[in-house]
Parts: sequence; C-alpha cells; structure tokens
Amino acid sequence: MAVKLGVSNTQFAENIIRPKIQEKKIECFSVIEQRKIEIAVNNHKKNKMYGIIICLYTGLRIGELLALQWSDVNFKKCLLSVTKSCHYGKMSDGKYGRIEETPKTIYSVRDIPISKQLMVYLKKLKTDNHSDYVISENQKPVSVRSYQNSFDLLLKRLNIPHKGFHALRHTFATRALENGVDVKTLSEILGHKNAEVTLNRYTHSLMDHKFDVMNRLGCLMQDDFNL
Repeated sequence: MAVKLGVSNTQFAENIIRPKIQEKKIECFSVIEQRKIEIAVNNHKKNKMYGIIICLYTGLRIGELLALQWSDVNFKKCLLSVTKSCHYGKMSDGKYGRIEETPKTIYSVRDIPISKQLMVYLKKLKTDNHSDYVISENQKPVSVRSYQNSFDLLLKRLNIPHKGFHALRHTFATRALENGVDVKTLSEILGHKNAEVTLNRYTHSLMDHKFDVMNRLGCLMQDDFNL
C-alpha cells in the first residue's frame, strides 16, 4: 500500500517470512473415561452438570454452553442454535464480570442437530429449570470459571487425569470421526472456518480409520506369495 501511495519505492512485504502454524496437541477422553463422566453426571445432585453431557454430544465451547438459552433450543425441529457466547472480562462500566456477546466469527453462529437421546436430557433439564438459561444455578446463569472448577472437581473425584473443559469438545470431534462422520459435516457442527481446519486439528483421530481403509485395500492383494 505504501508503494501504491507513493510513500515508498520499495516493496518490503515480499521479504517477510510468515511463521509456520503448529496445531496444539489435542487432548480428549477415552471411551472408558467418557462413560465414567456420563454416569457421574447422571448421578449428580446438581442439574447444571448436564451441560457436560451437552458438550460431549454437540461439541459446544464452554462459553457457548453457558450463554445458551431455552429460546435457542427448538424442541420440534431438534435443533440447537448457537448465536452468542460468554466470558469473564472488563465490562463497559469498568468492572470485571460476565460478558455475553455474539461469537467472534460468523462461522461460530450455527445450528446443531440434536440427537433423540440428547433431547431426552434437554427435556428433563427444562422441566426442572426455571431460568432462561439452559445451564443455571439458583435460577441464575453460571460463570465460566465456576463451571470449570466444578468440572475439575468431578474429574478429581473420578480419578481421571486432569484435562481442560475444552477436552469435551475434542472428545466429541474424535468420537464423531471414529463413527464415520465426514470432515465437512463435523467442521460445520464445530463452527470451524472450513474443513481444512478440522482435518489439520483432528488428523490423529483418523489414524484408526486409515488402518481400516488400508487393511480393506490389502484384501484386494492377490495371495500369490509363498509365505
């Protein structure tokens, strides 16, 4: 732009070397660990913990989960609309607290189909819930930090190695790939910019699938070897 405006005669941008982006290591729960978590949530005294189940079967981020209201759940069409997220930060009055706003990218605004099994959980939660928010405590929305602490305590009680709350989202994506969900569909459910982002992030989850494909191709090999 400087060259176009006549401010500079030299184009410097071509000499800039962009750093390579390396995806962070993805942590997710094993099938056994996931089952332990689900059983513990079902036996828990606080209904707010059902949010963990919701994340395991929708891939919601924690901010999206805690900003979710019942008006975002379409029980007739079995759809969940993600239109906002929440986080802890500095508010307009200068104080720190819960901030609720639209997602940072347009790709995060999405509709997620809800399975019939998960719908049972949501209907039960709706019956016992008198708040506008799907996840609430004493009819008030729950803070991100408080919910993270509750999740950490649950893992500790179950003797499951500590993983951040975001591991629930990674677990959903991994289980989806293991069960044959195509990358494009998964990308849209997760709210990624494109399928390439999803593929790069969860390529490790496809290894078992790769082995299966290669073994099936191996069956085409003619058995002409004297082994």
